[in-house]
Amino acid sequence: MNYKSVKTLYKKEIMDVIRDKKTVFTMLVLPIILYPILFLIIMQVIMLINTQQEERTYHIAYDQVSDERKQELNDWITGDADDLDYKIEEKESNDPEKDLKEENIDAYITVTETENQVVYEVHYLFSETNSSTVSDMLKEEIDSYARKKAEENAEAAGLDVTKVLYPVKAKMLDASSNESAVGSILGGVLPFLLITSILMGAMYPAIDATAGEKERGTLETLLTLPVGNMELITSKFLSVATLAIVSVFVNVLSMGLVIAYLYATMSSYIGAENEFHIESFVPAILISLVCIIAFALLMSAIVMCVCAFAKTFKEANNYVTPLMLVVMFTGYIGFIPNVELNATTALIPVANICLLMKNLLVFKYDFTLILMVLLSNVVYAFVAVWLLAKIYNSESILFGESMSGIRLFERRRNLKKGNLPSVQEGLFVLVVAMLFMVYIGGLMSMSYPVMGVIVPQFFIGVLPVVACLYIKGDMKKIFSLRVPGMRNFIAALILLVGSASLALIVSNLFAVWFPTDSQLFNEELEIITSGLPFPVALLLIALAPAVCEELMFRGYLFTAFRQKMNVGKAILIVSILFGLSHMSLVRFMPTALLGAALAYAMYKADSIVVSSVMHFLNNAFSVFVMYYGDRFPFLTEEEMGTTVVVVLVVLTVLCIPIGILLLKASRQREE
Repeated sequence: MNYKSVKTLYKKEIMDVIRDKKTVFTMLVLPIILYPILFLIIMQVIMLINTQQEERTYHIAYDQVSDERKQELNDWITGDADDLDYKIEEKESNDPEKDLKEENIDAYITVTETENQVVYEVHYLFSETNSSTVSDMLKEEIDSYARKKAEENAEAAGLDVTKVLYPVKAKMLDASSNESAVGSILGGVLPFLLITSILMGAMYPAIDATAGEKERGTLETLLTLPVGNMELITSKFLSVATLAIVSVFVNVLSMGLVIAYLYATMSSYIGAENEFHIESFVPAILISLVCIIAFALLMSAIVMCVCAFAKTFKEANNYVTPLMLVVMFTGYIGFIPNVELNATTALIPVANICLLMKNLLVFKYDFTLILMVLLSNVVYAFVAVWLLAKIYNSESILFGESMSGIRLFERRRNLKKGNLPSVQEGLFVLVVAMLFMVYIGGLMSMSYPVMGVIVPQFFIGVLPVVACLYIKGDMKKIFSLRVPGMRNFIAALILLVGSASLALIVSNLFAVWFPTDSQLFNEELEIITSGLPFPVALLLIALAPAVCEELMFRGYLFTAFRQKMNVGKAILIVSILFGLSHMSLVRFMPTALLGAALAYAMYKADSIVVSSVMHFLNNAFSVFVMYYGDRFPFLTEEEMGTTVVVVLVVLTVLCIPIGILLLKASRQREE
C-alpha cells in the first residue's frame, strides 16, 4: 500500500467534507448547541408541569354520598392533619358521570358502606391528565384518612396502635454510593445518545464519499488515478472514521458540559452526608472513549458498505434509514433491566458498547469483557472494510443497477420472456415472505400451532413462484427443474450424512451454551406435533419445508446471487440467509451448514430435486426421533456420549469429502 497516496487522498476527502458547511454544522456545531438547549428546555418543561400541577385546583363531585361522609372527607382533604398540600375543591353536579365525560369535573366519588367498612369509590378518566392526576391525589388522601381512622379506633378500644396496626415496618437503606446511583441513571441514557450521535456523525460523510461521488460523476475520475483500490478505500474510510471520532468527542464534550452544569447547580443543595465525587468517573470515561472510538470505526465501515450500493444522495439516505433503526432499537438494551454484559453479549455489536458503558458507570471493571468488546468491534470493523473493498472491486455494484431497480414494480407487459431474478428481487421476495411468516404465521400459531407451520411454508414456497411468473422468468432454469441421475442421489445422500453429523455436533454445542433457547425450540416442536399422527407430522415438518424452502433458497435466491458472483460466494450468502430465516440463535449455525450442503448438491446435480430429497430426509429423521426416539436411548440423551461424538466426527470427516468428490465426478461425467 502506498501511504503517500493514502495521505493525499485522505486530505482530499476531508477537505470535501469540510467544504460542505451543512455537514460540518450537523456533525460538529449542532451537538454543542443542541444538547444544552434540549436540556434546558426539558428542565423548564418539567418544572412548568410540576408547578402547574401543584398550583392547579382540581374539582371533584360526590354522587349519592351522605352529608356526614362528604363532610368528613372534605375536612380531611382541606385540613392540615394529612400533611398533604393538594388543592381539591368540591363542585356541585346534578349528573357527575356526564360532567366527568365532558371534563367539567376531574373526578367524582361514590360510597359503598357495610357494617364494618366504608369504601370511597373514585371515578376518573385515565386518558385525561388532570383526571388521572387527581385520582392519585384522592387515593393518597383516602389512604391517609383510613390510617387516621384506624388509629382512632384502636385507641378507643384501648389497644397499642403500633403493636396492633404497625407490628412490622420496612426501612430501605441504600448501600450504593451517590456516584453509582447517578451512574445507574446515566447508564441507560448516555450510551443511547452516544451511539446515535456516532451514527449521525458517520452517516453524512459516508454518503458523500460513496453515493455523493457517484451522483457528482467524480468516482470514475478517482478510479482512473494511478492509485490502488485499497489506497482509495483506506483514504475514504479513514476520512469518514475521523469525522465520526471527532463527532464522538464533540458529543462527549457537550454532554459533559451539561452534566457539569447540572452538578454545579445541584451542589449547593447536597449536604455533607450526600457528598458527590465527580472525578471518580474519570476511569470509566477514558475506557468508554477507547471502546467508543473502535465502535465509531465499525459504524463508519458499515455505513459506507450500505451507501456504496446507492447511486444518489437521496437513495443512500433511504438505505441508511433501516440501519439507523436497527442501531437505535439495539441501543435500547441499556434501558432493559437484568440484561448484563457477559461473554455472549460482549460479541453483539451496538449492544456490547451500551452494556459496557452501563457497567463502567456503576464502577464494574471486568477487563476481560472490556477487551472482548474492544477487540470484537475492531475485528468487525476490519471485516466491514474488507467487504467495502470487495464492493469497490465490483463494477457491477458500483455502476450497475441500484437496489431500487426491481422489475416486480414494473408493468408485466413491458417485460421480456426468459428473465432471471436479480439479487434485489430475490431479497425483496424473501423479506416479504418473512414478514408474512412472522405476522400471519405468528398470529395463527397462538391458536392453531399446526397452521402456524403450514402458513409460513406456503408463503415461502408460493411467493418465489409468483414472482418468477410475474417477471416472465425461465421457470426451468431458475428452479433447476431437472430429473437427476441415480449417481447424484447416492452422492447427495453421502454428503447429507456427513453434513447432518456436523450440524448435530454444532447443534449440541450451541445447546450447551444456550440451554434455554434449545429447550424452548424442543417445546415448540412438541406443541406443534401434539396429537398429530406420524404421517401427518412427516408431511408438515419434513415434506412441506423440503419443497417450499428449496424453491425459495436453492431456487429463486441461489439463481439470483449466481448472476452477480461466483458459486462459492452465492452458496455462502444463501446459506447464511437460510440460517437467519429460522430466527433462532441455536439453530442458525447448524441450519446454515446444512443449507450450504444442500446448495452445493443442487448446483452440482443441477437439480432442485436432489436438495429437496436431502432436505426431506434430514427433517424426516428429526420427526422420527420425536415419535420413536424413546426406542433408541442414544438418540434422546440431552448430552451426547463419547461414543456418539466419535461416530459423528468420523462420519463428518469421511462422508463430506466423499460426497463432494462423487458429486464432482457425476457432474463431469454428465458434462
